[in-house]
Amino acid sequence: MISPIRDMVPDDIRSAMELSAAANWNQTEEDWLRIVRLAPRGCRCIDDSGHIVATTTLLPFGTELAWIGMVLTRPEYRRQGFARRLLEDAIASAERLGIRTIKLDATDEGRPLYQALGFVAEQTIERWGRDRDQSVVRDKQESGCSKTSGVQIPDYLLSEDAAVFGVSRTELLKALSESGQCSIAASGYALSRTGRAARYLGPCIAGSIVDARRLLAAHLQESKVRWCWDLLPGNKEALHSAEEYGFTRQRVLWRMRRGKALQNNNSMVYAIAGFELG
Repeated sequence: MISPIRDMVPDDIRSAMELSAAANWNQTEEDWLRIVRLAPRGCRCIDDSGHIVATTTLLPFGTELAWIGMVLTRPEYRRQGFARRLLEDAIASAERLGIRTIKLDATDEGRPLYQALGFVAEQTIERWGRDRDQSVVRDKQESGCSKTSGVQIPDYLLSEDAAVFGVSRTELLKALSESGQCSIAASGYALSRTGRAARYLGPCIAGSIVDARRLLAAHLQESKVRWCWDLLPGNKEALHSAEEYGFTRQRVLWRMRRGKALQNNNSMVYAIAGFELG
């Protein structure tokens, strides 16, 4: 029996993983659990006799911004309006919370639905991937920066990140730091974490290309694994770095907004946190 829309709980994650894996997405059970813990009332689903068939997550960053992600429907349940119902539920929840802006990263397939719900495209966003072994230290400027597990991002860089991203996302960054690896430089930071199919690089912000390349190279020294890296192509330095580090473009999505535009600084964004996180 198809359930009404309800909150997801940790016990739902294994079933929800079947949806993201079927869509060939990179999230792990830990990624799902992180969102449920950060936004327990924002992770919503529809089930059929306890079997999750559709999901949506809404991750608020205060009242300025919330991010929609994990819009998934099990293949055999598609075209029954579940995604639209969950999106309308997420929008209504954001409005009740007084959130001024909602954002998401949309595929070409999903874009018409989001447009029908009042979202407008801001820019493209790209996923790049690397399968082959390759050393990434090009010169001495890229050495001297190391990555460490469980290291927290310093407060001054959390403040810088808020200016770059447009709102504070301290709790998210702390959670990502705890579960992944972190490299720190004078003007920025970079994180990476385990993915279902490939190790994920991001988020990364930096005030200079020199720091950005040192931060990124610290992670990409791990060359025996597959990597994925989501970036904003408007940052040409990030684009050129991805090419030089042996990555190739795999997918192009659309960053979309419902509500007022936010002030941010994409020139300092060398990797995003994830399509489901911003």
